[in-house]
Amino acid sequence: MTEQHNLVSDSTPPERFTTLVELLAAIKRRPAMYLSKNYISCLKAFLDGWFLLADQYGIDFDAECLGEFQDWIVAKYRITASRGWANIILFYSQDESTALRDFFTLFEEWQAGVNLKA
Repeated sequence: MTEQHNLVSDSTPPERFTTLVELLAAIKRRPAMYLSKNYISCLKAFLDGWFLLADQYGIDFDAECLGEFQDWIVAKYRITASRGWANIILFYSQDESTALRDFFTLFEEWQAGVNLKA
């Protein structure tokens, strides 16, 4: 007789994310569950894969949110060269793991500003 193994208990359904903000909140709570290392480059790679999957399956997943955050980061740090949000944050951080922590702080700061405008 073959025993069936579930990664998630039958009583607890897996989290379903409908927005980038929900996904990022889950990653912030438990980064090791989503990222191989607590590095901003791992977050960037994870999100790139997430958006590719969403695009492949026609899932609307508010990708423009990250584009707006990118514009905000560029303006905040007065960047004139073409650099992505992850590289900009890493440049101004001590190391990869500090940059990941800084990302969440900056993302929340950006969100607060967006919510004030709404």
